[in-house]
Amino acid sequence: PKNIMVESHKANNKYLNNHLCEIEEAVDKKLIDKDAQKVVKTLNKAGHEAYLVGGCIRDLLLGHKPKDFDIATSATPEQVHQIFKRSRLIGRRFRLVHIMFSSRKYIEVATFRSGKVKTAGNGVIVRDNLYGTLKEDAFRRDFSVNALYYDIQNSQVIDYVDGLEALYNSEIRMIGNPVERFKEDPVRMIRAIRFKVKLGATIDPKISKSISNQAYLLANIPAARLYDECIKLFHNENAYEVFEQLVKCGLLNYLFPQTKETSFINKTLLNTSKRIKNGKPVTPAFLFAVFLWEAQNKRFNELNKKKKSRFLIMIKASEDVISKQTEQVLMPRWLSARVKDIWLMQYQLENCSTKKAKELIGHPRFRMAYDFLVLRSESINPELAERAKYWTKLQQ
Repeated sequence: PKNIMVESHKANNKYLNNHLCEIEEAVDKKLIDKDAQKVVKTLNKAGHEAYLVGGCIRDLLLGHKPKDFDIATSATPEQVHQIFKRSRLIGRRFRLVHIMFSSRKYIEVATFRSGKVKTAGNGVIVRDNLYGTLKEDAFRRDFSVNALYYDIQNSQVIDYVDGLEALYNSEIRMIGNPVERFKEDPVRMIRAIRFKVKLGATIDPKISKSISNQAYLLANIPAARLYDECIKLFHNENAYEVFEQLVKCGLLNYLFPQTKETSFINKTLLNTSKRIKNGKPVTPAFLFAVFLWEAQNKRFNELNKKKKSRFLIMIKASEDVISKQTEQVLMPRWLSARVKDIWLMQYQLENCSTKKAKELIGHPRFRMAYDFLVLRSESINPELAERAKYWTKLQQ
């Protein structure tokens, strides 16, 4: 809301004096997770500094309810683990603690880190477990809008990097030299695009140039980590805009190398955004199936020249495309299995007899396969419009 952002910006004048911005009214404390507050207070009581940090502060200042709450503290991971019995230590490159509150809910706690990191020959960070002060921790973060800390006890936002000013002006600014920061962790390029679209922000030209020149660095990132990043990229209300930006800056080639922009993909991403806005579920299996559909068709046509069983050719084509995709972005077995089901059922939906129709409707993947067919009929395959209507009526 405008009044909150103006207040935050005025408060930022205090940054020049002591880095503390007293903007109590700008943060609605009702939006702060009670468990996160409990963690901070417990750490404080044990004699440690502890603050809410990152995206949750950015969202609170914008008047949004954060999805996740992260905490930064002066306590070491081992000390945090000892204080909270229901917790676990994770990571080697970045040592973190997850404090568990349920099977699906945890609060992530990280120790203040110094600016010193251990890098490989190509500049990528391989260890970042040298601990430091709050100020050092702020300067080792990636973007200024994500380097804001909130002191719950004193109702203060702590800003060492002009993050409030960047947030007020809707700008994505990197802390440090973009070329070096992207070398340290190429995933920051993906994050830059995601934040740009999410916040409707402008991006520093130096960042844009660095992304275009260094997109190839994503090829060195573990496939499992890129899978998690892809979920964040496309499971939101701005999926279509994110895809456009990834194409524009050349990052898509290093996430989905077999994927080219089509009206089918555009239609699906707009539909995904609509579903999320309406509170309907979405699954990564559906998006992966759409992104790789053209590649699967191309591979099928290549193999079909051998005139073998259509079913066996479909299986082989699917496996080849999925195998190539997993070289860059992981596809868990459950996901690749569902993608195959969606693809294999397309021929059945196009040619199934009335007798077998009801049996097909009972298939656990029918709904996804049906939605897939409908979106095809509304984009790249208009000749399937009548068939899509047939299945729609059959379900009524």
